[in-house]
Amino acid sequence: MRRSARALALATSLLAASPALAGKRPLRPDERVDLNRAGLSELMRLPGVGEKRAQAILAHRERRPFRRPEDVLAVKGLGPAWFAKVKGHLSVGGPEPARPDGQPPRGANR
Repeated sequence: MRRSARALALATSLLAASPALAGKRPLRPDERVDLNRAGLSELMRLPGVGEKRAQAILAHRERRPFRRPEDVLAVKGLGPAWFAKVKGHLSVGGPEPARPDGQPPRGANR
């Protein structure tokens, strides 16, 4: 009985951790992350970006959408060495499209 309880606890912890593990799936060489559209887990796939830095990127984007990849350097904790390593994986599309509920996209100038 003890063994099955341990197995159940292990399975539960693996299921709980799977979103975080999926978020760190490495990027393919040709894969790009759009700084204006990516969600938290997609941003976390960038090398050197954990949850805290991904949230900082999202917060910056809420205030001012990125116009070019270099604009991400305005986010605290992201410097030129990091940018040089990941710039091939970054892209900047337009701001998020309008939401279905008719509200303006998050980060839109009001």
